[in-house]
Amino acid sequence: MSKIVNINTTSTKEEQLKDLITSIQQVKDSLVNILDEYEEDGEADKADTLTEALDALEDAYDVVNDVLLDD
Repeated sequence: MSKIVNINTTSTKEEQLKDLITSIQQVKDSLVNILDEYEEDGEADKADTLTEALDALEDAYDVVNDVLLDD
């Protein structure tokens, strides 16, 4: 996984939001890979918990994207 971007080093709010969206997407992608491994191993309880975390990240992504599109 690549290094998480420090969103505080960018100059504008819009750039910070774009960096945040990129970071959220990277975390989502990593979580999907881990979730797949738990599902393949038959660990349904952990997979369900990680699915809830993925849903929360998707909601966060959507909210940040909505704010970005409103600017």
